[in-house]
Amino acid sequence: MKIDFCSQNRGKMNFYTIVLLLGALILITACGEKKSGDKEKKNEKDNTQRTAQIADSLKMRSSLKLYGLDSESPKVITLPSLLSEISGITFTNDDRLFAHGDEYADVYELDIQSGKILKKFSLGNLLAVKGDFEDIAFANGNFYLVDSKGKLYEFKEASDGSFADYKTYKTGLNESNNVEGLCYDPETNSLLLACKDNPGTEKKKEKAVYSFSLDKFEAAEMPRFVIAEKDVSETSKERNFSPSGIARNPITGTFFIIASKGNIILEISADGNILDISELPSKVHRQAEGIAFTENGTLYISNEASGKTPVVVVYPMKK
Repeated sequence: MKIDFCSQNRGKMNFYTIVLLLGALILITACGEKKSGDKEKKNEKDNTQRTAQIADSLKMRSSLKLYGLDSESPKVITLPSLLSEISGITFTNDDRLFAHGDEYADVYELDIQSGKILKKFSLGNLLAVKGDFEDIAFANGNFYLVDSKGKLYEFKEASDGSFADYKTYKTGLNESNNVEGLCYDPETNSLLLACKDNPGTEKKKEKAVYSFSLDKFEAAEMPRFVIAEKDVSETSKERNFSPSGIARNPITGTFFIIASKGNIILEISADGNILDISELPSKVHRQAEGIAFTENGTLYISNEASGKTPVVVVYPMKK
């Protein structure tokens, strides 16, 4: 029997060639995927670094002009008439939007796109707590609601249609101070309370913001920020400045204060220096009451109906 060694060798060579080619193809594919993955990681790293660079640069100057607050046609979210007297708004850490009632401690979760009410729960038991509620904040897994007399309510999120248990705290502020704004400052783990009237200082023509520690659950005796009316009111056509809301910009670490009376917004640094002031267009903001930021720095301002429709106005941060 004659054996064809050349034929056998060619068969082996073809087999090894196929194996080598498949191996090379797998290696090339793996390298391509690695490069693609590395590119995605690099892009993600670059975006993170860019955000950090923007944040660092903005700490040295004002970010107010990055929001296009002079626009007369920003994005507007229409709210149901049930929220005609909407006051404060806040975002949870997962960027869900919450608002509250004015005369009763009713808390609403709102659809961030449509403005529809997703759920409603109340503080109390069978009946909602009654009061003059001005603003809401979220911190360390808890909600905080403040009334005009400076009384703080602490509570957890509850299910739709239910009632939430709550604790109350005294802040040392009262009716004469007329607390209007509330926000959380993670740098000091404290709540900041903006007063509309009596600043509790020697000079009456000032507006004050007080701090309430969430470590000690007590208020500081002296204001965290003091703002002279003359430094602000000149920007307003109404020659007025009465704070109605305060919020911390998570990107810059600065604080934005809005005033429904005076229709202005100002930015102050963490040490209380005024960085910039801007007028809010009256066609857009009939009565600006609440202010809040998402984690990416998008600004939301709630407006009472004032005889028309309650809305939340959205201002993305320009980068």
